[in-house]
Amino acid sequence: MQDLENLFRPRAIAIVGISSNPTTPRRDRFLTPLLDFGFEGQIYPINPKGGEISGLRILPSIKDIPGAVDYVIASIPAPFCPQLMRDCIAKGVKFVCSYASGFSETGEEEGIALEAELAQIAKSGGSRIIGPNCLGTYCPEGHISYRSEFPKESGPVGYLCQSGGNSIQLVQMVAPRGVRFSKVVSYGNACDLSECDFLQYLTHDPDTEIIALYIEGVKDGQRFINLLTEASKRKPVVLLKGGCSMAGAMAVSSHTGALAGNNAIWDALCKQLGIIRVHSLEELGDMLVTFLFMSPVRGRNMAIVGIGGGASVLATDDCESVGLAVPPLPLEIREELLKFTPKAGSSVRNPIDTQVILSEPNWFLDTVRIISSWKGIDLVIVLVGPIDVFPSYIGKQSMYGLMVKAMLEASIASAKPVAAVVQPGIHPEMYNDMFGAQQEFASAGFPVYPTMIRAAKAIDKFISYHQRKKLS
Repeated sequence: MQDLENLFRPRAIAIVGISSNPTTPRRDRFLTPLLDFGFEGQIYPINPKGGEISGLRILPSIKDIPGAVDYVIASIPAPFCPQLMRDCIAKGVKFVCSYASGFSETGEEEGIALEAELAQIAKSGGSRIIGPNCLGTYCPEGHISYRSEFPKESGPVGYLCQSGGNSIQLVQMVAPRGVRFSKVVSYGNACDLSECDFLQYLTHDPDTEIIALYIEGVKDGQRFINLLTEASKRKPVVLLKGGCSMAGAMAVSSHTGALAGNNAIWDALCKQLGIIRVHSLEELGDMLVTFLFMSPVRGRNMAIVGIGGGASVLATDDCESVGLAVPPLPLEIREELLKFTPKAGSSVRNPIDTQVILSEPNWFLDTVRIISSWKGIDLVIVLVGPIDVFPSYIGKQSMYGLMVKAMLEASIASAKPVAAVVQPGIHPEMYNDMFGAQQEFASAGFPVYPTMIRAAKAIDKFISYHQRKKLS
């Protein structure tokens, strides 16, 4: 566990296979992110041809590095990796990330044998391998990343991902919604360091409060179950299993060479351990948003405040379809709302379909305050669709901006948790407004979702998780 700290906060990094030729594709895939993140240690570009890149001298080999190296990123073809591994062992390198593909994921004997050789060299010499066929680590506090556009702020989510592409997609997908990560590991074929090693680390990592997993297969099933059991007792664990279908399982074998396992077994395991199982990256992102920004919800009774009768009806169906209830409001609550809500074109029964938000954001604040005061409601969901009416009313100020301000104030005044569904319009200006609203919500620590069905599914699993915790 202590050794892995050097992986996330290395003192010196070497990048092998870098090129000074500006026309070479991906010549500095790993160097630029390190520079952009302000890595504070030494960086050593390595290539036998030498040269210079980004003001750094390119050294001929690992052996020419003057000081100690904790972490080596190998961006070279697979056949050259075994010799590099030997050089790293001779240098005393602690960790080697092998970016190259062409190993066991090919299913070919040559690739399988090459990966086995790589693992054996590492085992005999004391160095550890991440991968091959992976991107390595992202740790904002350690100032290391494999993508320049990743957030530089740290957060409480630890993410283990067997796929490099899926690791990039999730981080980028949830960044505008306020999710930040403590550590992310893309570990590929896991010929040495595996999901088990990293899961054990994240379970005890004080910087990680929530664990997200994208798993295609595991190397040691019993150890993995034992570690999942321990992790789920300490922290929420959200798991996305890749390769559930027969075709998906075949894709897994050609992607990371992993054994996919039986879908029913994974489902039963998650239910037994109280692990939240999701079925897409989008659902995984929604769960992270919910756990980070939603306060505990007492029950399953929802109040929906929206614009448009049809949208409100569909929103009710979405909630009911996953086991969330949308009970009618009692007469005394409806009478309070009708004091300022026009009867024409509105409904105050739940869902509350009202146009008052468009003309008077303060009325919206009062609506949420009154609804949340009723004991029959556990959570308020605000449905905001594309706004394409009354543009002259708002002048130069975005209506989304007015509504965001009102919703944030309402969430503070509300006696119950409040979540927002912000649906984009197809007009570019409306889409930009929606994106800006989403970022404002995120900066205020507010749970926001792109569709009602995604919000309903995430909230349902969030409630179920906490109910199980109370019973355990």
